[in-house]
Amino acid sequence: MDRYEIRLGAVGGQGIITAGALLVDIAVEKEGKHALESPTYTATVRGGPTKVDVILSDEKIIFPQASKIDFFLCTYQKPFDLYRNRVKDDAIVVVDSNLVPDLGDTKNWKLYKIPLIHEIKKQLGNIVFTSVVTLAITQKLTNIIDYDNMVDFVKEWAPKGTAEPNMKAIDLGRDLV
Repeated sequence: MDRYEIRLGAVGGQGIITAGALLVDIAVEKEGKHALESPTYTATVRGGPTKVDVILSDEKIIFPQASKIDFFLCTYQKPFDLYRNRVKDDAIVVVDSNLVPDLGDTKNWKLYKIPLIHEIKKQLGNIVFTSVVTLAITQKLTNIIDYDNMVDFVKEWAPKGTAEPNMKAIDLGRDLV
């Protein structure tokens, strides 16, 4: 892997920034890769458009800006419209099928429409798990980090008493794909 660029978009409060941080931490701490994250959020932290760009590489990252995004996951229309730029023509793109109805030109994207937020609320009862569900979807579709490393890291990272629901969040993310 020379360089792999990931963009996660949502509205503030959905845990997308946490998902990016988890991805970087797993890549660096468990796999010895070079990785960085670059979060962006508006003045309206809760409910405003947010994104995090994650760059992973086996080599030192010289240019820290995402310019050719390989994977884009977005859970809401406004951030999708704002942040779809720089997504490669052949990228993997995941959208919330209920909250991102207007896709416009999808180029040659490998497109996945998933009722993400609905299923998280229905099956896990709380959107606080969106970050881990997003991480699991990203891992399954890109294989950019190892599954076992992801599971081990999330178990270590999860606040006391939440390891089991976080494991369910990983299972849900993988099942939704």
